[in-house]
Parts: sequence; structure tokens; C-alpha cells
Amino acid sequence: MNKQSVPLYLVMTCIILIGIGVGDPSGTHYPLLIMTFVATSISSIFIYKNRAYASFKPIVWMLMIIFAFLVQFSLLNNLHMTESTIFLFAFYLFSRTLLAFIITLAFLLAIKKVPDFQHELMHPTLYKWLIGFCILAVSLFYWLAFFPAAMTPDSLAQWKQAHTGEFNDWHPIMITWLIMLLTKVWDNPGMIALFQIIVVVSIYMYTFDFFIKKKVSPIMLGILAIFIVAIPSFLIFSIIIWKDILYSAFLLFFTVNIAKVYLSNGQFIKSKLGFSLLLLSSFGVAFFRHNGFPVFLLTFILMIILFRKQWKQLVPIFLFIFILNRVITGPVFEWLDVKTSDPNEALSIPTQQIANIISNDGEMSKEEREYFNNVLPIELWKEKYNPYKSDPIKFTWEYYDREFIFQDVGLYFKNYISIVLKNPYLAAEAFLKQTALVWQTTPFKDGYTDTYVTNIYYGNDLGLKDQIIHPFLTNSANQYLSLFKRQLLFFLWKPAFYHCVILLFALTMAMRKGVTSLIILVPWLLNTLSVLAALPAQDFRYLLASVFVSFFFVALPFIKMDDEKREINS
Repeated sequence: MNKQSVPLYLVMTCIILIGIGVGDPSGTHYPLLIMTFVATSISSIFIYKNRAYASFKPIVWMLMIIFAFLVQFSLLNNLHMTESTIFLFAFYLFSRTLLAFIITLAFLLAIKKVPDFQHELMHPTLYKWLIGFCILAVSLFYWLAFFPAAMTPDSLAQWKQAHTGEFNDWHPIMITWLIMLLTKVWDNPGMIALFQIIVVVSIYMYTFDFFIKKKVSPIMLGILAIFIVAIPSFLIFSIIIWKDILYSAFLLFFTVNIAKVYLSNGQFIKSKLGFSLLLLSSFGVAFFRHNGFPVFLLTFILMIILFRKQWKQLVPIFLFIFILNRVITGPVFEWLDVKTSDPNEALSIPTQQIANIISNDGEMSKEEREYFNNVLPIELWKEKYNPYKSDPIKFTWEYYDREFIFQDVGLYFKNYISIVLKNPYLAAEAFLKQTALVWQTTPFKDGYTDTYVTNIYYGNDLGLKDQIIHPFLTNSANQYLSLFKRQLLFFLWKPAFYHCVILLFALTMAMRKGVTSLIILVPWLLNTLSVLAALPAQDFRYLLASVFVSFFFVALPFIKMDDEKREINS
């Protein structure tokens, strides 16, 4: 470093070390400070030596700052602060963000010089089928080890609907109809699990086929394939009968197709095959989970704006899915007498914030306290409150008065907003704990994450039971899965880890391909935000799509566009 850079480096390093040293709510950790000093020094030296490449568009700089804040925030596992320590806590967050920004900038400078992939494989078809075979083999191993499938009360409820024809909209009816159809072939949960495996493996193969055609390095292909077969979160869920599995696979399918549209400047959907594939992936996203329909709508509206010259292909898909949704949820639901889902599901976040304020005797008027006492007795708000799950309150059926809430929803939100404004810290604490699944990589001490199940729910009234094909298979699978439940690897069961990976490589893509390339990120982003807005519990499956999509974004920034010069419709 030259003489002008040394003072800046020293000031920056002091800010980071002092902020992290004195601001950490859990106390000073000297090994952490040493690691911080080393990381800051190495990153700063690398940035200085590569400063000639540090020219980015203003929006990329802004995205870097946002990413730095988010990634350091995901590592936050202590929210303890008081009025006297709030400044130190803010300084602590600033120091962590500065450190994350320096490391991110160093990473981007290193990546900026990496050329796009241009690797021609000798036998591309063989390579694709080899990867597909490995993924299928591991999936079938899980299936046979935990035959015929894994099921929870949610799974059993949908299975019962499919067999009785008594439908409700608690679960997507399209998945229920699919179960009905598949059980005509083989009336066994194993049929659904096998179908899910085939779909998930096919979409993974479709993604790798895209990579191979785009000349992605065989080393990168191998690394990504190893990640998928080795890390259980990519494949174990295929044997569990949940709506989230097919939805997550189709969100990846949808994302790959949007990438194809973008990288071909819209030419992909001008072919009948491309049009059909985008339509099929749109259908799965829109109908396989309730939050998928708004994800589809908003993504397609942005695509129609960005690719205006291809409106003749995009608008028909948009209208078809939209009209089909209206027909199914309107006259078809009425004809089949489909019972509506509980609208209270959308109130998970307000419920948790109200409960935390009441539990901590937060400030509220007599009228507000009386109102919430009518919703649920005050003592039960305190007794049933779980910071990470709204179900104990919502499912206190005998006392929780849903009808009272929906008699005057406006009054509910008026009182809710009022007590939130009076108790901002308690409201923020409740929000952050309830949504920890989305943003947090290192959990709170009292936090948890529900990951996967490998059995059919015991004691169910449908007579469904597990069948052990061979103890060696089941024991081997359980031993392997247990390796990933160890503390060292538990971050792999935190969706926020995959969010950080996606955001880092999306930022890399924006730097290398232009900000408009972030249209490819939109389906994942909308899905994540929709879960954030109404998350009922810390169930990994709600954000399984983040796992499926994550590996795709790792390679995406290094794929060469079809046209050397990008020409977005104008």
C-alpha cells in the first residue's frame, strides 16, 4: 500500500475492530477479533492491488452495500439491547457491515477477471445422463430406505381429500387432483414419492442440460452435481408428500426458463418448445402452492415490460394462467363445494407481535387491551406465545375468536398498528424471531428449525404405515443424514445460508451481465418475500425452493450470452 492508503486502512480497521469488540451484546471474543483483523487486512491488500478493476455502476455499489448488510445480519444471533446500549449496537452493526462490504468487494474483484465459460464437452449427452443417473440413484436410495414415503398431518389431510373427494383450499387443489390421478395407477404413498423423485430429477437434468449447452466448465458441473447428491437438503425432501416439493422444483424450472429468455434476448419463447416449457413451468409455480400465483403474476408483468417485443408470446401465457386460476377458484370451487382456507393464516406476523407485546406487558390503552382480550384471553396470549411459531395461538380453537377478528378487520389492524407504534422494540423482536427461518444463518439460543421427516405420521387413522425393505438401507440412510445434523454442518439446514449464496452470485451476475439480468432472480425473491410476510413456523420446507435454486445461480454469472452485445427491448 502507498502512504495515502495506509491511514484509510488503519481507520477502517480500527472502526471494525472497535465496533465488533465493544458492541457485541454477548461480550468481547478475542479469537473473533483476530480473525476479523486477518480478514480485513487480506481483503484490503487484495483490493488495493486490484484497484484498477474497482469500477462499477452506482447501482452495483448500492447492491453491494445492501448485500453486505444482509449477510452480516444473517449471522446475528443476539438481539439484546437497551436504551443505553442502542448506540453501541448500531455501531456494532455498522462495523460488521463494513467488514462484509470489504470482503464482498474483494470477492467481486477476484470474480470480475474470470472469463465466461467456453468449454466444449466431448460427450455432452453422456455427461448429462451420468449426472442424472447419480441424482436418481441417491433419490431412489432415500426412497427405498424410508419406503413408501414420509408423511406429516398436512400430507395425511391432503391424502384424505384425494380419497374422499371432500376438498378444502387449505392445500392447493391441483396437488390434490394430482394425488387422485396417481393413486389410480398405484394407491400407495410410494407412488406420490416416486413421481416427485422423477419430477425433481428431471428438472435437475434440465438445468444441467442448459449448463452443458452453455459450455459450463466440467469442473463446475462436477462440483454442483456433488453438492446435489451429497447435501441431503437437495434430495431427501423428494420422498416427503408435501406440496412444497413440486412447487420448489417448478420454481427452479421457471427460473431456468426465464434465464433462457434473458440470455437469448427473448428468442427462446419464439420456438414452440420454448413457449411450451415456459407455459408448463408457469403452471406449476402458479398452481402448486398458494403463494405461487402472485409470484407468477408479478414476474410475468415484469417480463412483459422488459421483453416488450415478445409480448405476443408472453401475454397469451399470462392470460391463460390468470383465467384458468379464476375459473378454478371460482365456478369449479363452487361446483365441487371446496371449503375455503382459514384467512387467519395470513395474520401470523401480527399475531406474534401482539403476543410478544402482551407477554412483556407492553404499553397499550385499556380499550386495546380489552379488544385483544376478546380475541384471546390475555392469560392465554402469554401462556401460548411461542416466539417462533404462531400455531399454538391460532389453534387454540376453543378460545381464539377468529370470527370476532373478521367481523371488523379494520378495527383489528387499527389496534394492532397502534400497539406496534407504542412498542417498536417488542414488535421488531417478535418479527425477527418469527421470521428467523428466512434471514438467520446462526440461530438464537432458543431457536429451532424443523427440517425433514422420514416416516409416515404415527397413529394416523388412515392405516398408512412405513415398510422397512431392508434394515441396512434404513440404518445407512439414517447414519448419513445424522452427519448433517451435527453443529458444524447445521447451517446447511438454514435457508438463510442458501439466500446468502443466491444473493452473492446474483450480485456477481449483475456486475458481469448488467442489472437487467436480475429479472432471473425475481421468482426466487418474490417467493422468499411472500414467505417472510406470512411465515407460520420454522419449517425448512417453506423455503425449499431456495435450496433448489441456489446451485443454479452459482454457475449463472459465468454463462456467455447469446449475443455479444445485450439489447434489451427499448
